[in-house]
Amino acid sequence: MTTTQPDNQHIIHRPDWLSERAWPFQIRTAIIAGTPVAYTDEGKGPVVLLVHDGLCSYLWVHLIDRLYETFRVVTLDFPGSGLSPEVDSPPRLETDSVILEAFVTHLGLTDMTLVTHDLGGGVGLGLATRRPDTITGLVLINTFAWPVTTPGLRGMLRVMGGRLMTAINSATNLVAQATSSRFGVGRHFDRDQKRAFTMMFRHKTSRRRFNALMASATSESAYLSEIEKHLDRLVAKPALTIFRKRNDPLLCQERWRMHFPDAEQMVIPGGYHFPMCDDPDGVAERIVAWHGEDPRGTR
Repeated sequence: MTTTQPDNQHIIHRPDWLSERAWPFQIRTAIIAGTPVAYTDEGKGPVVLLVHDGLCSYLWVHLIDRLYETFRVVTLDFPGSGLSPEVDSPPRLETDSVILEAFVTHLGLTDMTLVTHDLGGGVGLGLATRRPDTITGLVLINTFAWPVTTPGLRGMLRVMGGRLMTAINSATNLVAQATSSRFGVGRHFDRDQKRAFTMMFRHKTSRRRFNALMASATSESAYLSEIEKHLDRLVAKPALTIFRKRNDPLLCQERWRMHFPDAEQMVIPGGYHFPMCDDPDGVAERIVAWHGEDPRGTR
């Protein structure tokens, strides 16, 4: 199904530090659950919804640039992240999933290919299992959607969400600085793009939100269990998993294969935690080809 943007989207002025070269897309905002949410809505065609939580939507910049001529590409900054203003309540995956559902309803999005990364799996798959009728396919990029029980991952999330790391990150913007390197999102960033990414965390509140969400991921076992329990509602949907060669110690690819036996799997050679940033050309080309193949005739 081909869709176009509604006429009631509100385009806002970009900050002085975010040049059109660094972010060559219009910035829009909508009131979702009573709070302004900044988002991007580019292109025409089948809807691709990009969902990441923890950082901000800027990490999709190269993928959007490669997909919007084929698809209508939509992504958002959850409240308190990126260009969306902060809210009083602490961040939680379940809360953000409800916001995502309200956002999808607001834009009237249907027949979506859902693309999730990292904690975006727990947010996007929450929506997908509640509203499987809106989803036509899944692209799962270095993500999970089940309770965090593995000691390694649980320990990492506790460290990142702990008081010490929160204090360090709040004072120094360490996470954004480190993530903007070539080992994070910055492999193909130029100087302006690296600056724009780190400026997304110019406020201490957005830095603390990242750490708080890391901590929250270890405490939302009931919510994540509910998602995994209902993944069978999506088993008929075409699925593509994309992971990095150097960093899947939790064997998420294998677990996704258990839930989606017919899923196609892509491994990014030399990739790290952000495959779509390590190889945006390869990831975009595979998504376009996979979407076009549609072996089950469902899209």
